[in-house]
Amino acid sequence: MIESAVRPVARRAVAVRRRRRLSIVPYLFIFPAVSLYAVFNFGPVVATVFFSFFRWENIVPTADFVGLKHYIYILRDPLFWNALGHNVQFLVMAVIVPVWTGLFLAVLMAELPRGRSVYRSLLFLPAIFSGVVIAYVWQWIYHPFAGILNQVLKTIGLDFLAQSWLGEPRIALFSTFVAYAWASYGYSMVIFLAGLQAIDPEIYDAATMDGVNFFQKLFYVTVPSLRDVFTFVITLRILTAMGVFGVIFILTGGGPFYATDVISVYVYRHIGNFEMGWATASATINTIIIVTMATTFIRWRERKA
Repeated sequence: MIESAVRPVARRAVAVRRRRRLSIVPYLFIFPAVSLYAVFNFGPVVATVFFSFFRWENIVPTADFVGLKHYIYILRDPLFWNALGHNVQFLVMAVIVPVWTGLFLAVLMAELPRGRSVYRSLLFLPAIFSGVVIAYVWQWIYHPFAGILNQVLKTIGLDFLAQSWLGEPRIALFSTFVAYAWASYGYSMVIFLAGLQAIDPEIYDAATMDGVNFFQKLFYVTVPSLRDVFTFVITLRILTAMGVFGVIFILTGGGPFYATDVISVYVYRHIGNFEMGWATASATINTIIIVTMATTFIRWRERKA
């Protein structure tokens, strides 16, 4: 009698232990990847924040705790606010141009009866190049004398528009953004193209039967249906635009006269001058700004759902 009562309890205990072992197995598979990410990505972030509170001798932190001294210096530096302003301008343009260009191209490709893979590969091609390659390509395009852009303008009789695209402070930031947008619209396009495949075709069929034109279909059917995709794409643009470095550093180095300076270049300049305390503090501030902007945007989108 007692044995018959104990047996089910023992079997349940064995089953529970087996389920616990099985629940641990997936975590064992992802543990190496998570460990590498923590060491090489999250670890440096924590170290940057920690060492920003200490005095540095060249590139070596000392044991002298200085508190918020480096942060106060950065927040009083007009060059920091100048760089942050350029990042914000970059962000506004990045949300408008690459995002909507990617959506428009994705919608056009979705309408193609065939050859979609070919066009997708060709249009995505700029996105596969590294930032260094992209910067050197556009450096050649923008060259004031031998650049293809000025040569084309002279050929078609628009000589008055030819100028030093990277040497004129009024347009240098916009010129660097064109290179950034050319390299980044492909990611938005591919993500939107994947999102379009999840939309029920019957919705488009019903809209067509009601006489809806292309642009009405785009703004009243496609855009609302891609709400979550838009959230992801814009969040991605916030991260990249606020952290842009390679394209601007190679094209202009932050010049002329700090006209294209951004926070990442500002940080690099402090590192080059062995001002590591100020560099770590400014990098920490930039990280806080990026996380705050991305989190605020995502929560705002969730509340609007």
